[in-house]
Amino acid sequence: MKIVISSGHSKYCRGMSSTWLDEVDEATRVVDRVGELLRATDVSVVTYHDVISDDQQENLNRICTFHNSQGPHDLDVSLHFNANATTNSPMGTEVWYVTQDDLATKVAGAMAKAGGFKNRGKKYTNNLYFLNGTTAPAVLLEVCFGDSSADCSLYYKNFEAICVAIAESLTGVDIDDVPPVEPPDEQPPARPDNPFDVSLSTRPVISQGDEGPDVEDLQTMLNWEMRPSPDLTTDGDFGSLTRDAVLAYQSSRGLGYDGICGQQTWTALYDHKAPLPPPPHVLTELEIEEICALANESVISNYSWNERGVAPVGYIQGMALAFAQSVRKLEAGHPAALVMASARMSSDKDALNIYRIQFEQLRMSNEEDGIDTLRHLYALMLGSGMRESSGRHCEGRDQSASNTSSDTAEAGLFQTSWNAHSASDPEFTNLMAEYSNSANKPTCYLSQFDDGVTCSSSDWSCYGSGYGYDFQKLCKECPAFAVETHALTLRNLANHYGPIIRQEVELKKDADRMFMAVQRYLDEGPPRAKRTATAKHTRRRA
Repeated sequence: MKIVISSGHSKYCRGMSSTWLDEVDEATRVVDRVGELLRATDVSVVTYHDVISDDQQENLNRICTFHNSQGPHDLDVSLHFNANATTNSPMGTEVWYVTQDDLATKVAGAMAKAGGFKNRGKKYTNNLYFLNGTTAPAVLLEVCFGDSSADCSLYYKNFEAICVAIAESLTGVDIDDVPPVEPPDEQPPARPDNPFDVSLSTRPVISQGDEGPDVEDLQTMLNWEMRPSPDLTTDGDFGSLTRDAVLAYQSSRGLGYDGICGQQTWTALYDHKAPLPPPPHVLTELEIEEICALANESVISNYSWNERGVAPVGYIQGMALAFAQSVRKLEAGHPAALVMASARMSSDKDALNIYRIQFEQLRMSNEEDGIDTLRHLYALMLGSGMRESSGRHCEGRDQSASNTSSDTAEAGLFQTSWNAHSASDPEFTNLMAEYSNSANKPTCYLSQFDDGVTCSSSDWSCYGSGYGYDFQKLCKECPAFAVETHALTLRNLANHYGPIIRQEVELKKDADRMFMAVQRYLDEGPPRAKRTATAKHTRRRA
């Protein structure tokens, strides 16, 4: 009898790996020992390990080619270790087949008995490459689950008996008088106390709803790596608090922002990746506090807008912060800010031209590039946001309108839609890329815009897919983005907005005075003494 037996996967395209077992290493060990046992009998055996392939398809092709090149033989065998999910529970052994029903039953039973495993039995399939790609009758063995600590413990303890059982059940030959080998450690290695001592390659992708030691290690790492610490309970339960902490960590390190701990996030944790420095235009906590105080003390904060009433606290302070940020961007030569602050154009698509007479009556000249024109534009935008959304950053589309495609559905403070972008590209789409980067999340000022605003689940609903859907979502979740894209659209496609064309948007001198106070604050240099924490609550509706 002649059989050809190979270990699954390859040196460079490895299979499952856990805290307790590496599939390639242990499959190699079992194949070699089974080969030794059979060579001591009358069975002709050829063993093979792929040490070349670096991708899965190449590995499968190479293994099948080797088996088929060995001339006439009676049986092809591929040896693997199974995987499901990291667990302490026993999972068992099984054998896959296409034509070898009886043999699969016999081998699975023998491995189960020798190893003390749960017998999962024979498993028929017609879609495993090895079973279909070899010319001789074939079986594929899954010795046990390499990510089950219980299975691995039995495997290490009963290694020799398992190898003997495989050799005998495959060939029907009794294995006698073959000196046993020393088994590997009888117990899987203990999990290190320091989570950074666990091999990075063993870390699975984990997300909300997962449980286990990897989640516990993640919680420990986040507590160590983040300042301030999220102070997570290291209970091994990936709940909403752990997801929030992962999102915060990903944002602070400039990683993919999805709340899922995959290879990128694990790698950053292992590398002790430092937090990103704040963008050059981001405001400090003290500046945010003092600018909000200026906004909430302003006369315009108590103004009752026509048909809309007094603005939410969050809208006035959020707009003040957005203006301060745009001022910083203008000083740095940011392309979008330069467009916003450019002199009035003689065009019916420039809102500064549409409102030219009103600006002149208020002695707010927009005939030169610079910060004055930028400030006047913001004064107009303050009224525009109240007209379009009553100052609610999460405002969805007008439910009476038919524009529900991803490109035409309006969203956010100013009811802008994605199809406005072409009039202001590349600045418009560059802003979307900028604010979509999780590293720039601090520049959205969502918590300030959100003050005094209630958002329902339907408010957050977006329409369609692709860039249009992403634009709607970003407008609501990052109000400063909605502000700056509105500013670009007012300068280049003002007829996008009915209230602007009909001149229903109120332009108030007190709005300009509030923004001027912010501008002067930024010009003063070192921050002034902190205002009282109650300042934002002193202005309220008359």
